Amino acid sequence: MVSQEEIKKKLILQEEVREKLIKRAEREKQTYIAKQIGVPKQLISDFKLGKKKLWESTLLALNEYLDNNPVN
Repeated sequence: MVSQEEIKKKLILQEEVREKLIKRAEREKQTYIAKQIGVPKQLISDFKLGKKKLWESTLLALNEYLDNNPVN
């Protein structure tokens, strides 16, 4: 059983990564970001707009990409 605290923590992480993505998408195409982490562009778009939440593995891959690949 997942505790309310764990659910809240995961939701916060989703929002943090969404904010990073929104800022990055101003300088880098969503299509490129999606290709780099191996997911459909539509998934990145829907996540950015708050229409979808990402699976934990995808969320972690996106977060790692955003943190470790700065845009010049």
